Amino acid sequence: MSTGAIIMLILFIVVIWGGLVAAVLGLRGKIDEETGDLGTLPGTDDESLLLRAPNRVNN
Repeated sequence: MSTGAIIMLILFIVVIWGGLVAAVLGLRGKIDEETGDLGTLPGTDDESLLLRAPNRVNN
């Protein structure tokens, strides 16, 4: 492999893994109930959604 190819390989590995690390760190700071399209709207809590779910299995 040429020097240019090795430099490009290292650069793109850093970009891909760096993006993954940045995404994971960004998601760690978010509260799950506040993310997504619905956010904290009424009726979007876990209990309300489970009551409306089809084929609900009772444990």
